[in-house]
Amino acid sequence: MTSRSLRARVCAQTRRVDARARRGGRVARATTRAGADADASEGVGETVSTHLDEGAVDDDAKTTTTTTTTTTTTTTLDALASVLVDRAGDRNGDDASTTATEAREATEAKAKAKAKAKAKAKARDANAAEASRRRATPEGVTDASWKPYWSPLSTMYNVPTVEPTVAYFIAFAHCAAFATDLALLRSGTSNGGDLFIRLALFDNAVVYGSQWMRTFTACFVDFGLLHFALVNVGLVTIGAEAEALLGTRPFLAVYALSAAMGGIGSMAFDPTTLHVTSSDGLMGVFGALLLYSALNVENEWNLRGFTVRLLYCGFFSVGFQYLASVPTEDGTHVVNSVGHLWGFLAGAAMGYAGLAPLFTSGKKFSKPPDDGRKNLEDVGAGPRKTFVMLGSASTALVALCVVVLLKRTLDVDPRDVF
Repeated sequence: MTSRSLRARVCAQTRRVDARARRGGRVARATTRAGADADASEGVGETVSTHLDEGAVDDDAKTTTTTTTTTTTTTTLDALASVLVDRAGDRNGDDASTTATEAREATEAKAKAKAKAKAKAKARDANAAEASRRRATPEGVTDASWKPYWSPLSTMYNVPTVEPTVAYFIAFAHCAAFATDLALLRSGTSNGGDLFIRLALFDNAVVYGSQWMRTFTACFVDFGLLHFALVNVGLVTIGAEAEALLGTRPFLAVYALSAAMGGIGSMAFDPTTLHVTSSDGLMGVFGALLLYSALNVENEWNLRGFTVRLLYCGFFSVGFQYLASVPTEDGTHVVNSVGHLWGFLAGAAMGYAGLAPLFTSGKKFSKPPDDGRKNLEDVGAGPRKTFVMLGSASTALVALCVVVLLKRTLDVDPRDVF
């Protein structure tokens, strides 16, 4: 409401008040005259005159009061109109400020969304350019991290690999355990086998002492200096190459579960009651690598690499079997062929089930691609590898439970059953 309309309303109210005041004055004067005529008939003219004068005075007083009230009302309404106008102006100012803020925020949001879209488009273009560069370059994507003492790379295809870490960590754990026992022996604190005894696989400790974790910890200790040297050299050479080809998690699963299955097989079918399973785990890695080459027909597109890797695996296998053939002083075999066989079969089974990368079937590798080297992709990557690892671990636990049940509960030697 504007100030002009408020003043118009005030003026109309003032006119109405004046009209009521004039009507009240006429009524009062008529009443006074009627009273004066009645008194005159009784002969009291002076009283009538006096009342008439008083009525006139009252009329003037009422008129003055009415005028004052009208003036006060007009002033109050003017002040009210001014306040309302000020409030309306403040409200309009607040609304305008809010509208400006909302518009600014909307503009900033649009700018951020546009910048994010540009960043995504830029990253997408960069990825596409990198993929195009890799398809066009003659160097393989694995050349930067491929060690010179590993098997040669293919001249036709770029094999996806990862940087090995777990193989080196396991080798470091072997060295730490061996060095700890040696330091304890040199210091005279013990006879030099405390850590070995805590980690090695003793049949009675697992069967009757429920120390099931020894099935897995036995892959971190070695029996003798030659066994220690062979296992650690194998881990940092063919083991690291296997991790690069299989992937970190599949390699760890193959090594640990193959070692566990080798220990379980030794408990079931070997008369020795003490076992170390580090070489069993490496035999499982060799089995997974063999399935990797067989499933992908590697000899057709990387004959040199396949041959060199096969020679590596054969060399270490012969060394492990030699150690398995050498008995200890009491005629037992802490490193035994049964564990090596079970470890190798477990690794090959896990490789076949999905832990070995699967690129494609044989005939597509029969001739080189027309435009040079191509990048290969593992078609088996994804949740399937996780399911295979979980299934393999469950199988190992079930096999361990069966052996423990036969030996402890039924007091039956598995060799007599199978």
